[in-house]
Amino acid sequence: MIRNLLSRIVLVLGIPLALEAQVERLVIGQGGLDWRESSADLLGLDDSAFVGSLQPFELDPSVNIAVGAKTEEDQPTNILGHIWGTSFGVPSSVEDKKPWVYGSPGHILVIDGDVDQPTYVSTVEHYTFDLGLPVALNRVVFFPPIKGRTTSYGGSGLLLRDLYPRQYVVSGSLNPQEFLFTGTKDDLSIVLGTNFNHNERVADVRFPTQFLRFARVRFPAPGFIAEVEFYGEGFLPETRYTSQLFDMGEPVNFGRLLYDFEVYRSPGSGREPLLVTDAPVQIALEVRSGRDDTPLVHHLTMEIGEEKEVSEAEYERAPSGDRVNLTVSYAAPQGRVPGQRGEVLDDVANWSFWSEPHYSSGEQIRAPDGRQFIQVRAFISSNEIFAFGRLNSLSLEYSPLLADRVVGEVALESEPQPVDGVVEMSLGESALLTYDVRADFSSAVQAGFDAVRLSMPEAVDLKRFEMGDPLVALEPDSVLVGDDELVVYFPSNPINRGSNVPLRFVFGTRVFNFNTVFEGEVFQIGGENLAQSIDGGDATPLVATNDLQVFAPLDRLDVLADVDTGSSIVTPNGDGVNDHLAFSFTLQGVTAADVEVSIYDLSGQLVRHLSAQTRSEGRYRDVWDGTKDGVLVVPGLYLARVSAVVDRGTFEQVTGVVVAY
Repeated sequence: MIRNLLSRIVLVLGIPLALEAQVERLVIGQGGLDWRESSADLLGLDDSAFVGSLQPFELDPSVNIAVGAKTEEDQPTNILGHIWGTSFGVPSSVEDKKPWVYGSPGHILVIDGDVDQPTYVSTVEHYTFDLGLPVALNRVVFFPPIKGRTTSYGGSGLLLRDLYPRQYVVSGSLNPQEFLFTGTKDDLSIVLGTNFNHNERVADVRFPTQFLRFARVRFPAPGFIAEVEFYGEGFLPETRYTSQLFDMGEPVNFGRLLYDFEVYRSPGSGREPLLVTDAPVQIALEVRSGRDDTPLVHHLTMEIGEEKEVSEAEYERAPSGDRVNLTVSYAAPQGRVPGQRGEVLDDVANWSFWSEPHYSSGEQIRAPDGRQFIQVRAFISSNEIFAFGRLNSLSLEYSPLLADRVVGEVALESEPQPVDGVVEMSLGESALLTYDVRADFSSAVQAGFDAVRLSMPEAVDLKRFEMGDPLVALEPDSVLVGDDELVVYFPSNPINRGSNVPLRFVFGTRVFNFNTVFEGEVFQIGGENLAQSIDGGDATPLVATNDLQVFAPLDRLDVLADVDTGSSIVTPNGDGVNDHLAFSFTLQGVTAADVEVSIYDLSGQLVRHLSAQTRSEGRYRDVWDGTKDGVLVVPGLYLARVSAVVDRGTFEQVTGVVVAY
């Protein structure tokens, strides 16, 4: 783990010091910590191809992917240094960085790099491979040993090099279920090459380069094999950087996640890549934060099948379960024996889950504030063999806490203590909510706050702002109501250690999804520190929800609701009355719907597309000015149509509109 980063690589933001003097950055990559030294795991990434940067490993078309340098314990590895696992039966799982081969006797020998060691395959036998991660594959080569003679196969003294299998089928897949569950006499879904009259010692099976992870070489006829080799080209399509746990020295607030990422396309293997913008390459970053340095909970299996929580060190000393499943059913999990390693689970009490992906630099870190530890991982993916992404650096903003903790609690004003503490609202129906906020302080250096920003599903109607114990209605210094936020400023009554009182916001709003979280943050106007998030918790004894979530019953879902044109008559004559059609509607219970809003004439001909885009839940408004291609339409009856395409089908509504002059 990298500790005490406050005293190490810390860069002050390049913005006015008067505003951001205490905001600092933890930098990894160029200008900061070394990628490899700061990592807990590098999957398929190369930190030597370009100094100070990470990019996917590039395959050499002349190098066998299956064979790398052996370990000190003489274990065979692949080209990335990942140790091969082997078995006769099907393994119980597929794991990144764990190549595997199972099947006919001698399976361990076909990927050990020893071309003189013979392996005999009898009729209808196979070798099935997991290369450990997807690669751009285009050749599979296998052959018998050059040296040696038989001692019993059909007699003694026969040259092994002449006894290669006369029939083979090579197949591949990206689907782990095929690797785990395809019958041993069957082929994987993509047949890469077949020959039922093979008459050459070396079988060099070539096919168009494609991303594959799993391969099977099946032999309908018997013979001897020395090695099975795999060749490819281009860059690995799925790679991952996972950082170590960063110890910030004390609990802090987190700001933005920033990174420098470039996309390249290579003209061919080993050639100089070109910087491009149109390649199908993507980076996604996830973050999690915690209160301690152990984000996982380790267990050992006990005598009666129960599991006991142990330290990571004790877990590592225990024997691990074999990945192999030798039972009759491929799907049956392998039973563990007492004293063996058990489950490893997330420590949900002290660590957040990995965040939703960040797809753009500069986004707010989606991990709870007030934590001392943080971890980040980056996924680089490509859908093109010679296109790749280069990550030059990434950085995380942080600053001291405004308070020890800030907790919030949401409830219906009419039902502050609901059954089971669960707040329920009908989708699309307005209701009054209370949002209570309470802060804890332990140090006079904690600056406190004088403003609150709340995330909202729509522009809300703020009814009251209350402070004190007991609560008293006050007039805030100013209020900002946005389409998706409510910001209340109260510098005349700041919250700090010397003046720490509860807050309450009462507002009317609607929800448009099954589960709405009213996230929020507190901040200091013109202050030097980052905003601090509001955590769900017990903010007041007046409310019994202890949470920021509001739920909506599933049986009340109407994806497309509250369709309204305001007026059914449009008179686009410039007099300021009904000059436009304001077409509004509500989307409920969806995270992504393909929405189209259009105007048609009575013959069904399209007059005007008002909108065609992907939208999430919320209230929307589109405007028609009565024109087609910039020209006013003729008077008459028209149809306004809105449609929303989701997984469950297409929802649409049509409303008649009269155009008159």
